[in-house]
Amino acid sequence: MQLCKLGVKQSEFIVSGEISSMLRLLSVKNQLIVALQSIEQQLSPFHEQDPEQRSWGSAEAHQKCAEQAADCKQLLDRVMHLESENELKMTHRRDQIAQQLQAAQSSASARRAYQVHHARPQRLGVSFDDALSCPTEQPHLDLQTGP
Repeated sequence: MQLCKLGVKQSEFIVSGEISSMLRLLSVKNQLIVALQSIEQQLSPFHEQDPEQRSWGSAEAHQKCAEQAADCKQLLDRVMHLESENELKMTHRRDQIAQQLQAAQSSASARRAYQVHHARPQRLGVSFDDALSCPTEQPHLDLQTGP
């Protein structure tokens, strides 16, 4: 149940972009998974046994154990579904961030190129005053090549 609750909270952290909170949550989830693996190892001798062949203290104990096993399977299915959804959300989030970084990098590159090109004003050898006093008549150019 704790893993299921943490999976829901992890989803919220992914959507809100709270990465540091999510990393702390993943640490807690990891501890729970390690504990669950330990329990699984302790139960491994019983996996091959048929529950109907075991000796039960009572029919109620057998029924209760069967119900708990079914509940645990449902929770495990829910946890696995949440993990799958969260992985997809994280992948989508990663791709969005990559696109944003790419756009920012392209923008920065364009800005640097513009700044380099326009940072050094080109000296044309003409002052502002000279430009204002340019004659309005165009000089005649002789384009003839022969005598």
